[in-house]
Amino acid sequence: MKRILLWLAMLACLAGSAFSAHAAITINTSVQYKIKNAASGLVLGIDGASQAAGAKVVQWADNGTTDHLWHFMPMGNGEYNIENMLTHQVLGVSSASTADGAQIVQWADSGTRDHLWTVTQAASGNFLIQNVNSGKYLEVFQASNLNTATIDQWGLTGCACQEWQLVNTQVRPYPLPRAVSGNGRFVHDPYMLRDAGGTYWLYGSHQTLATSTDLNTFTPYTNCTTAQRGGYATCPSIGPDFPSWSGLQTPKGWNNGANTDIWAPSLMVVNGTYYQYYSIPYLPSTQAKALIGVATSSAPQGPWTDKGVVTRSWTSNDVPPAGFKKTTDNAIDPAPFRDASGNWWMTWGSWTDGLHLMQLNPATGLQSTTNTTVYTIARRGSPTSAVEGPFIYYYNGYYYFFAPINVCCNASSPYRTIVGRSTSVTGPYVDRGGVALTAGGGTILLSTHGNVIGPGGGSVFTDAGNNNRPTFVYHYYDGNNGGAATLGINPLGFTADGWPFVIAN
Repeated sequence: MKRILLWLAMLACLAGSAFSAHAAITINTSVQYKIKNAASGLVLGIDGASQAAGAKVVQWADNGTTDHLWHFMPMGNGEYNIENMLTHQVLGVSSASTADGAQIVQWADSGTRDHLWTVTQAASGNFLIQNVNSGKYLEVFQASNLNTATIDQWGLTGCACQEWQLVNTQVRPYPLPRAVSGNGRFVHDPYMLRDAGGTYWLYGSHQTLATSTDLNTFTPYTNCTTAQRGGYATCPSIGPDFPSWSGLQTPKGWNNGANTDIWAPSLMVVNGTYYQYYSIPYLPSTQAKALIGVATSSAPQGPWTDKGVVTRSWTSNDVPPAGFKKTTDNAIDPAPFRDASGNWWMTWGSWTDGLHLMQLNPATGLQSTTNTTVYTIARRGSPTSAVEGPFIYYYNGYYYFFAPINVCCNASSPYRTIVGRSTSVTGPYVDRGGVALTAGGGTILLSTHGNVIGPGGGSVFTDAGNNNRPTFVYHYYDGNNGGAATLGINPLGFTADGWPFVIAN
């Protein structure tokens, strides 16, 4: 019956000649679109404007609701994830089906191939939206002209019900990051704090340390002599060669003859003591050869005192060196924090078997000896669906989990940031659609838009200079500056039901 109705609709539309498809086109990522069916004149939306993962995608009259707005996120090779701007889930096929007639739904951005789409232009000037996994095309079920008609996939038929218009709203999907200046703004994996005197301290991978008094201009901070400047490893903020890891760090050939290369530092400040947690790759960073250490200081700039190694990882088949053993995790990207009761914790991890959490001993800053459980709090399905760089921030009764997904680190990066939450520090963490983060869940917080490419590697701090507002700091690759890794800053707002979103500065 479906076939009969579809062919009748084709004849009625006289659309068969419109399907001389052109090559895939490039979509503007800096705006939101309405996706309008050429036959019905109705637009794509979410059934009932539901936040639930798995909710049906339907067509509806264009009444201005946010669930009718979509954002194309580039994934490379002319492929896109298509993000709904109400739910911040992506367009996918139910159960990743490859069958004709399979229902189109929204789902967490879990990295599966049914979430990938290409867009080509037909001779009519309208567009065909093709699923990468199935090879089938987005269409209105039975060529219906009715509100609430469902959207499915089908092989190319020539029906105008498979043609779409992309209506440019001229509205950005996300606010731009704060305008920052100064040579200290170039950073990967930023962490920020504000000291008692009102100075903002910016830490990042590869020995980055910068300061600002106004959150606008960032100046590199260094105790290096003039002769030592010019190479981040010639005057390191940590080390060189702390006793706990001397000789096990990145080889000298990588760092202008020096050993140390600090990755993704994060800090806690407790009773006037600064605890800096940092990671160091061992030899080439493949196969999770790494360690996480902690150092303390009475000042944000150091000098730093070695307090030991928190954890090590070694997934390689190579024989582990002394002090290492075979693991399945990746000991990078540490983020310490305190829970609502004042207990100390650290989350960490990258790719491999997901992201983890351990309790810390406040007396040592190292792993607790009374609670040695390692909790897995997030993972995605495959290495090409990466998740890394976790950060947990407690606010208004929830532990909010932030992490970047996909692959960094260049001007074509599909990196983006997701969020989940839990009422318990150890989880389970779920996204707004109800999907567990251990099952690939995660609500999109921020993704590529225009020159803001691959926003990720982020953390959240409470800005005492701005009414204690939670503020998200991250790096992005600036498409207007050769893809330079650049500091992004956006305050966070919260929905009525307590989900964070980025707002303008």
